[in-house]
Amino acid sequence: MCYIKLGNEQCTQITREVKLMGSKKDPDATPAEKLLALYTMLLFCAREFSLSELARDLNCSKQTVCRLLDQLEASRYGKLLRFKRGKEATFCLDRPKRIPQLSLDTEGLYQLALCRDFILHLLPESMKKNVESVLLQASAYLPEQRGEDENVFDFLDSAGRSYAKGRIDYTPFQKIWQTLIKALQTHKICKISYQSSPRGEMRIFGYAPKSMIAYHETIRFSGWIVTDKGSAAYDHPTVLLLHRIKEAVATRQSAESLPTPDEKHAGAFGLIEAEPFSVTVRFTPFSAPYAAEREWSAGQTVEWSDDDGAVLTMTARSELEVISWLLGFGDEAELLSPQWLREKIAQKVQALAERYN
Repeated sequence: MCYIKLGNEQCTQITREVKLMGSKKDPDATPAEKLLALYTMLLFCAREFSLSELARDLNCSKQTVCRLLDQLEASRYGKLLRFKRGKEATFCLDRPKRIPQLSLDTEGLYQLALCRDFILHLLPESMKKNVESVLLQASAYLPEQRGEDENVFDFLDSAGRSYAKGRIDYTPFQKIWQTLIKALQTHKICKISYQSSPRGEMRIFGYAPKSMIAYHETIRFSGWIVTDKGSAAYDHPTVLLLHRIKEAVATRQSAESLPTPDEKHAGAFGLIEAEPFSVTVRFTPFSAPYAAEREWSAGQTVEWSDDDGAVLTMTARSELEVISWLLGFGDEAELLSPQWLREKIAQKVQALAERYN
């Protein structure tokens, strides 16, 4: 939010105009117009206003002013401060002593806006509004620009677009999300009610969240299932799907002694932590460009064949994810090695053939 400090004469003029906006000469003033008048007074006049003064200047009841103040406070476009002057409450907008020296530029905010557009579909509705509010407030600190860059603030409109197959609406899980994030930040243990499948049995256990993961259009938490004494129940961390968590209650029990999970095989294909193994896949000319253009694991290699097909060699750590990934290519990909995984895929394909026969 950008503030301008005005002198007494200018404040008086603004107050006079506000009175006209809310006067009986305009009985059809809408609640939105009254809210705008209230915001104008608090923004440009660097002083406190009592409830009586606001009710008088806006020509409405104190109850209406209180309702408008609540709306203003909920909008987050400025922090509303409340004080006591004798027996009466007074109000003003919090304003910085001086404009902060921030390293903000149009390009940086444009890139943040792109990030917003690409991940917004994962966020609950209220978080989306919060992101929009923060970007709007940050843009107020940008230097004024003219000429060919006159429309630099157009980046606040959607600049990018993201498509998801099988999107999950996380709005019903916002409270759980915020509880886990706070527990993560404050190193606390939560009591979790978790359902591993839509019709599975509900489990209740202590959980210490340590990091948040976005994977395949889902939000997950990585952390430790703990005993009653707060120690790790297993020798490996557990990843929980946010939408499978039915309840999360923060406790006072500390999780500071539990380490942040260390991914020993980071960079290998798959999310499930297991001993890594090498995978070699042949892709047909149709699927080869798609496979070759993407990084599937650290240190992968691609060898092109004369018919424009390709052989990809990579490191994986989850056989289930490799099988699912390969079957997604249908007959456009063939696993060459390892042989034991090739046999498992052959069994899957045989079962599919029998099912569709």
